[in-house]
Amino acid sequence: MPVHNAGDYLSIAIDSILNQTDVDLELLIIDDHSTDKAIGKLAHDNRLKLLKSPSKGIVPALNEGLKHAKGYWIARMDGDDIALPHRLVRQRDFLLKNHNIHICGAQVEIFKDSGDADQGYRHYQDWINAQQSCIEISNAFFVESCIPHPTAFMRKDHLLDLGGYHDSEWPEDYDLWCRAYIKGLKFAKPDGILLRWRDYQQRTSRQDERYAKQQFLKCKAHYLAQYLKNKNINECRIWGAGPTGLKFHDLLENEGISVIGFVDINPRLVGRKKRNKNVTVINSSPNERVLNKFRAMNIIAVSTRGARAQINDLLMSFGWQPHREFILAA
Repeated sequence: MPVHNAGDYLSIAIDSILNQTDVDLELLIIDDHSTDKAIGKLAHDNRLKLLKSPSKGIVPALNEGLKHAKGYWIARMDGDDIALPHRLVRQRDFLLKNHNIHICGAQVEIFKDSGDADQGYRHYQDWINAQQSCIEISNAFFVESCIPHPTAFMRKDHLLDLGGYHDSEWPEDYDLWCRAYIKGLKFAKPDGILLRWRDYQQRTSRQDERYAKQQFLKCKAHYLAQYLKNKNINECRIWGAGPTGLKFHDLLENEGISVIGFVDINPRLVGRKKRNKNVTVINSSPNERVLNKFRAMNIIAVSTRGARAQINDLLMSFGWQPHREFILAA
């Protein structure tokens, strides 16, 4: 648990881990240069170990914790969230029963101290909880991070094999999941909510520029390009000629993936080009003959709410398969 000025939330988060059922644990608190004195007020517990991060930032704190962790399993937790009492035993048993799964996440409830979570976070909660099975997470992998970081549970040796956390210009958790995914590790979640995920203004994802949408796009394009190259795919077509699709074009081209054109449903784009590439305009219900013209690798970069699911269902109805003919990426 890396901690930077978690304040009154810290003792609640710690108690939620120390009160876990049916597990032996050590809880490593890595102080990321806090100034609020909350760590100094913690009650004594033999399972609690306090560490000082060697430098500022969540990545050095996480790697310091990994260096000192003695257990076979590593579970992530944040100093402002609340784990349900059976979280760790459920995740441990899930991995023990599912040997093909390497990284276990959890379904979450996003909450605020007063009132409901923002609508955007509620939509994210519903989406992230729906990505549960290995196949569901794989199909949605380049859309968004499917594993909330404070829910992650895995074997320590898997985390070490991945080289721990990397300090990059984008979110450290999604970077780790991408490296794991490209290496062939599998993700899934057991049934039921196991973590209450606190939403408040000081939350890192609201404050740190590395969590901005543009940085997520850079991360996705970087690892998506690696993923395609590993499959000997060096070119693709982008569905969506709007801002998101154009950003993906630029980022993928910079990563060495050639974009051969765009597909869109906007009739105003008939006869036009984007980034000097042809835009093929189709109607919202194209037939199989039309779609077969594009049966190569297609990156679906349409961010309008609901459009991604419609495109996914349409393509699969014609026999297209995720990661064979198309990849959802927005």
